[in-house]
Amino acid sequence: MKKLGVIAVAVLLVVLAVVLVVVMGNSGGDTPTPTEPAKDNFVFTYNGTAIMMDVEATDIVAALGEPKSYTEETSCAFEGLDKTYFYGSFYLSTYPMGDKDFVYSVWFADDSVSTAEGIRIGSTKAQVESAYGAAAFNGSNAFVMTKGESTLTIILKDGEVSEIVYEITLD
Repeated sequence: MKKLGVIAVAVLLVVLAVVLVVVMGNSGGDTPTPTEPAKDNFVFTYNGTAIMMDVEATDIVAALGEPKSYTEETSCAFEGLDKTYFYGSFYLSTYPMGDKDFVYSVWFADDSVSTAEGIRIGSTKAQVESAYGAAAFNGSNAFVMTKGESTLTIILKDGEVSEIVYEITLD
């Protein structure tokens, strides 16, 4: 009888192991994490730190170091706090989702930073058109490009770039 109990426990452990494998799925790295997104969103790079829109912000904020200023306020679109970090030449804003924060936007504060294509505050309309194409111009005062679930907006004033903003595209 004791042998039958040992066999029953062994069978139960095997069944439990199989159920765990099925429930947990493949942990071989096939499932993307927020810091390794499957998205093809815009990326702004600052001092070697890639900042992709709509990915978990914890590692990015840590890599950027101490901000010059930091603010937070209750989110009107999500549950939790929207956070804004100012790094001197750009602002990084995040939104809460569950217990994590995700990159919502980056907007340039001065001409010391640029897009991957070399566009910065003060660039001319011709330079922006050369970098992004005439089709991106909205006919008024902005170039608007969409990539994945993100948007890059470049605002012009008097023929020069006055504002550059990367942000997620909300439905």
